[in-house]
Amino acid sequence: MQAPPIGQGEIDARITGHVDELLHLWWAEQGDLKPRDLDLIASLIPFPRDAAITVLDLCCGPGDVARAVARRFPNARIDCIDRDPFLTSICKVANQRDGVVGRLVVRDLFEHRWQRDLGEDYHAVVTVNALHWFDVARAEQLLKDIHGMLRDGGVMLLAEPVSCEPSLATGFEEWKARQSPRYTRENWERFWARANTILGYDHTALLGSRERGRIDERMTVAGWIHLLDVAGFELIDVVFRDADQVIIGALRSSS
Repeated sequence: MQAPPIGQGEIDARITGHVDELLHLWWAEQGDLKPRDLDLIASLIPFPRDAAITVLDLCCGPGDVARAVARRFPNARIDCIDRDPFLTSICKVANQRDGVVGRLVVRDLFEHRWQRDLGEDYHAVVTVNALHWFDVARAEQLLKDIHGMLRDGGVMLLAEPVSCEPSLATGFEEWKARQSPRYTRENWERFWARANTILGYDHTALLGSRERGRIDERMTVAGWIHLLDVAGFELIDVVFRDADQVIIGALRSSS
């Protein structure tokens, strides 16, 4: 991602007074099913609700996952990391307003040692619609990094868009075409058009083009399970699957 033409302080200043508007546009872009997915992900963290757990919201965007976890675990410390200084600016305001405790780090996951100075004993790492932006080799390395950041008995929870296995794809795609779409281009454009107006420059132009070789939605469920297995996770389970994406939980085994 290219650096914005204005600094973080000016981004923060320009979104002041627009956070709720931007969040509502973001939630529309993310689709009506997103709250259900976030509630499920938070519910799957296998620790008592009053525990003082530590969680990493990986590629946090505006922090929807962090706030869903905080609602279920009010004593949690939730660190957030993302490369986008605009989305993390929204995250900072919304998380502070909701009383979410934890660090917010603006950093690209392509950086060497991106996990430096973050925790090495997390109870959970959660990520939604993020790892498919990388190619397979980088996603595999990130999952290995995440495995190393979890305590024994910790859990990795991911939600990603997926495709069906080729032998089943024809029937699945016919069925999928009859389902209501999770996302629409119009909602995506509506969010980013308003964001660009508020910021005063074309932020989407800084995000870069979709790199060739990235996973995108082409990965199958079995493909994600394989990457988690290679990264060292055990007790990998598909906890939800619909027409568009999968939610997978994977535990780092206790010694």
